[in-house]
Amino acid sequence: MKSKKLILSIAIITVIVVIIVVRLVSNKRSFDDQLKMISEFNTTVPVITDTVKYEQIATEFSVNGTFEPLHEISISSEIQGKIISIAAETGNNVKAGQVLASIDNKLYKSQLDLAKSNLEKTEKDKQRYEILLKGDAVTAQQYETVKQEYENAQTAYTSAKIQYDNASVKAPFDGVITKKYIEKGTYLSPGTAVFEIVEIKKVKFIAKLTGDEVENVHKGQALKISVDNYPGISYDGVITAIVVKSDNSKRYDVEIEVLNHTDKLIKPGMFGTAIFGGNVGAKSLTIPRIALVGSIKNPEVFIVHGDSVISQSIDAVTLDDKYVTVKQGLKAGDVIVVSGQINLVTGSKIKLNK
Repeated sequence: MKSKKLILSIAIITVIVVIIVVRLVSNKRSFDDQLKMISEFNTTVPVITDTVKYEQIATEFSVNGTFEPLHEISISSEIQGKIISIAAETGNNVKAGQVLASIDNKLYKSQLDLAKSNLEKTEKDKQRYEILLKGDAVTAQQYETVKQEYENAQTAYTSAKIQYDNASVKAPFDGVITKKYIEKGTYLSPGTAVFEIVEIKKVKFIAKLTGDEVENVHKGQALKISVDNYPGISYDGVITAIVVKSDNSKRYDVEIEVLNHTDKLIKPGMFGTAIFGGNVGAKSLTIPRIALVGSIKNPEVFIVHGDSVISQSIDAVTLDDKYVTVKQGLKAGDVIVVSGQINLVTGSKIKLNK
């Protein structure tokens, strides 16, 4: 009887030991699996990738920009004297040649009359000596002296006429007076600012184009311009200049001369959009802008090689808000990281984030 109880006790103990061993083995496997997952998580970086490829660039593109004065100058006095009348105020529309202000011209009128009288006298002397020279009544030297006096009188008359005309301050072109610096009675010296004037018949539109865009436009190209303040109205523009040096964002200034409307005047400082036409079928190597590490001026990307990455410097220019075009550093088919690159360095292990 005692023997049976002993055997039963041993069997129960054995079963308990087996259960404990099985549980320990199971726990160890679970721990190993968790350790493996933690290890993998700590040595790999989850990323999202994209493939570099050629994209067809739209044959038509638009660029926003601002309007600036085509001509804006400060009109200065050419002579000295006192302002006796003013015919234009700030905000006035004026025509080319219109008198804006008058300077006391009594002295200049007197000098002009004297110069004119002297010119007429020397001209008669010159004509008389020409006749005498033909009859050998005077020497060639005497004639040359009289001729020189006539030419000096011509110069003096021209100078006096310019001084007299400058007593009337005139608009150099059609425009709008933006500033007036004088009042009646103001005494001017040569070089004193009198008015500021801005041309209104035409304005200048400044558009900033990418490297690829600027290759598809040319000086003299006609295009249409829209203005934010006047929806539904288009203005005619012509490209007059293309700046050959890019700014810090690798964009090029393109200047467009725009013909203004008389009823819907574009004012400097307004915003607008220029619509350009590009080359049909043009393609470019493009990547998402978010793939860039660093600025567009010195961009880098991470290229995928197997289960790791390497950093690659590239030459890129902005295509639009979402994409850039690559000039050097990548080729079609390269796989690059577009998300998660903030945690990467050359040689980092990666895994694709599904």
